[in-house]
Amino acid sequence: MNEPIQTSKRELTVFFLVAFAVPYLMGVPLAIAQRAGLDTSCFANSQMMYPAAGVMLAYLAAKRRAMPLRFFVLHLFAAILCVAASLFSVVYPSDTLWLSVINVVLVIGSLLAWIFLLTDKKEKRTIYGLRWRGKGLFAFGICALFLLLKTAIIFVSVALEGETAWHDYLAYWASFVPWMYAAILIPNFFLSFLPFFGEEYGWRYYLTPVLQKRFGKRRGVLLLGILWGLWHLPLNLFFYSPQTSFQSLIAQIITCITAGIFFTFAYEVCDRNIWVPVLLHYLNNNMILVWSGTAEISNQVYSWADIGLTAVLYGIVFIPFLSSKVFRQPASD
Repeated sequence: MNEPIQTSKRELTVFFLVAFAVPYLMGVPLAIAQRAGLDTSCFANSQMMYPAAGVMLAYLAAKRRAMPLRFFVLHLFAAILCVAASLFSVVYPSDTLWLSVINVVLVIGSLLAWIFLLTDKKEKRTIYGLRWRGKGLFAFGICALFLLLKTAIIFVSVALEGETAWHDYLAYWASFVPWMYAAILIPNFFLSFLPFFGEEYGWRYYLTPVLQKRFGKRRGVLLLGILWGLWHLPLNLFFYSPQTSFQSLIAQIITCITAGIFFTFAYEVCDRNIWVPVLLHYLNNNMILVWSGTAEISNQVYSWADIGLTAVLYGIVFIPFLSSKVFRQPASD
């Protein structure tokens, strides 16, 4: 198995400073940009890079042995460029320039990352949880199961909106549009995986085992979901839903707890293969284009009815996975 590297308190401190303190500090220019009516998408894309950057800086500071140094340095450099572009988007506003810069950084970074990973020594990738583990068909089956469950949630949500919404949605799926978007997602993963890896390497590979060792398998994954939800706070306040930020945060925590249960379940049953939750995270974020026909996720308005429906549907679908044997094993396994 890909056993998580044992971490020290000092390394954990470095991780939290980068993964949590940086996005909260970046919340200040994010708030300035939002109140000035500027595009804040740069900050959302950049924030996904921070958790893995925290892990890598912690390992570098501790001078860990046999690190995949090229890959780590690449990710850190890409994260720094994303931070710089986000700050420049406030100081020198532009409708498209800085988001385009970040997209180019992530595409080039993703392509170089594949090269660095695939040409590095197998031992390094194994030690740092970067190898593909387990059977491919089973892993892809887990991803297909997630898509099925998440799509069921979407369809039920639309059906509850009424007959008109339901018929319109069926008409949308009868067109070529969602299928075209779905086909695009396959090659796009290889061009844009870095930010999704950026979150999952921090949450699933690094922090979840730390919390599970301290609080137990189930409580550890639930606590991770809460922390992951709170990590989104600057985005809830100034990107996702400035008008209903509190409701947005509650919905975020519910989603992170429930989806986090499934992501961790998938990680464990797939022999602690980090690429499975990376794929799941990519699908969760990018299938929005397929499910809704738009990639717009900013300036949403949430009602308490929306929150209740999210809690019920996500709870029914994902919480049962908490009874899996992977959450019953001792935390030291």
